[in-house]
Amino acid sequence: MIRLSSLMPKAFLMGIVELVDMVGPEKTDRWILSIGKKLGEREGPGIEGARENSINYMPICPFANELIEFVEISGERPPQFMDIIKHTNKMREESGRGWEFPAISNIFCILHNSYRKQRAEMAGSKMLHLGCRSPLTKTIVYNDKAIEKAGMSRDDVDKVLEKSVCVFKIEDPKE
Repeated sequence: MIRLSSLMPKAFLMGIVELVDMVGPEKTDRWILSIGKKLGEREGPGIEGARENSINYMPICPFANELIEFVEISGERPPQFMDIIKHTNKMREESGRGWEFPAISNIFCILHNSYRKQRAEMAGSKMLHLGCRSPLTKTIVYNDKAIEKAGMSRDDVDKVLEKSVCVFKIEDPKE
């Protein structure tokens, strides 16, 4: 049973499934990115999460409960989510600017990364999404292009992931 307090996040997730079925993963990905950017604009400049020098991380996934409950209600992770993730990963690998894409462990990573990037840019910084851990499977996912651009290694990212679920590098665009 869906509680009214979590109806909107579940509706958003169901909307993603329906939109992939209607227009495909590419347009749905652009829709999610657009929502994240607009939410970031409304929130204003800033960088949430914990910091250690230029490393920024989230100790917990802000969307984990919603995602886990949605999958439990659905009985499975919708294949439409994986269609979008595969599309975004392919775009990252084919791009000459792959560091601009998120590391994706779940569908909310696209929204969250777009939101965080927008807020950081409004604050005068840039964000590289280096890696994250899935709240569902505990699988770790890396953005190797972002890790390389940050001058780090997977081991460096793993050390931060021991106490977090996603790791970002804050870049000063003036450098």
